[in-house]
Amino acid sequence: MSNAMDRLKKLASGETVEPAGISMWKHFPYTDRKADEFFNRTVDFQLRGGWDFLKISYHGLYSVEDWSVEIDWPRDETTVGVVSRFAIESPQAWTKLEVNPVTQGALDRELQITRRFVQRFRGEVPVIATVFSPLTTAIKMCGDPIFSHMTEEPQALHRGLEVISETTRQFVDELVRIGVDGIFFATQLGTWDRMDWEGYQEFGKPYDLDVLQRASGLWFNIFHVHGAKPMFAELCTYPVTALNWHDRSTDVSIRTARSLTDKVLIGGVDEHHTLLTGSDDDVRAELADAVAQDPDRRVILGPGCVVPLSVPEERLFQLTEMRP
Repeated sequence: MSNAMDRLKKLASGETVEPAGISMWKHFPYTDRKADEFFNRTVDFQLRGGWDFLKISYHGLYSVEDWSVEIDWPRDETTVGVVSRFAIESPQAWTKLEVNPVTQGALDRELQITRRFVQRFRGEVPVIATVFSPLTTAIKMCGDPIFSHMTEEPQALHRGLEVISETTRQFVDELVRIGVDGIFFATQLGTWDRMDWEGYQEFGKPYDLDVLQRASGLWFNIFHVHGAKPMFAELCTYPVTALNWHDRSTDVSIRTARSLTDKVLIGGVDEHHTLLTGSDDDVRAELADAVAQDPDRRVILGPGCVVPLSVPEERLFQLTEMRP
C-alpha cells in the first residue's frame, strides 16, 4: 500500500491517485511556541488524519516576532495571538530595519521544530513549511498604513521589503538544508479587494519570486493566494507545483482554475460553513463535487485556508473516509 509520500509524488508528476488526495491544517495556539507540545500535537494530528502532506502551521506572527512587534499571546487554545503594537509606525522606520539572523529567536525556534518533523516523517509523509511572502510580513509589521507608504514613501518601503526578503530567503535556505519537501508560500495581499495589479507587481511579485527562487530545488511548493478576490489568473503562473485559495468563497472555482493552469489544485472544502455546520451528507457531497470539477482529477481536498479553531478535530478526521 502506498504511503503519503508516494501518493503526493504521483500527483506532482501528473498522475492521479485513488482515493482523492487530502490534507487539512489548523493552528495549535498556546502550544505552538512550546517545542515539545507543538511537536506532539502536530504529529498526533497528522497520524490521526492520515493527510497526504503535513503542512507545518507555525503561529501566524512568527515572521515578525523578532522585529519588535508587540503581541498579545493567547492564554489557551481558543484564540490566536494578535498584534497589539506594530513595529513600523512611520515610513522612515522601514529604512532602519535590519536583517534578522535565522539562527536566533523565533526563526531559529521554527527551524529546530521543522528539523524534528522532517526526521519523524522522512520518506513517509511530505513535510511542507509555512513561509509568508515579504509583503505579507510587511503588513503584519505595519498594518494598513502600509498602503499610504506605497504612494507617499515607496523607496522607504522598498528598502524594508528588501530586508524582509533577505531574511525570508535565508530562512528558506535553512529549510532546504533541513530537508523539507516544499514550502507553503502565502500571500495575503494578492487579492483585488486589497490591491491593484500594478501595485502588486511593484511591491509583491518581485519579492515573491526572489523567495521562491531559493525554494526552486524543492519538489512540492504550494502557493497560497489568500483573500476574497484572488488575483488568480495573474499569479497562477508562479513557479510552484500546487495552488491553494478560497475556491468555495470566491469566484474562482476549481473548474475555473483548471482552465487556467495544469498545476495541482488544493481546495474544495468550505472550512467556514459546510465543515462547521453542514451534515455528513453535505460534506460528502462537497468533497465529491470538488473532485468532479477537475476532469484531470489532480485535486487535493483541503481548506481554502487554515481551519477555524471552532471546527472540532474529530470532524476533520472523518474526512479521510468521506473522500471519493
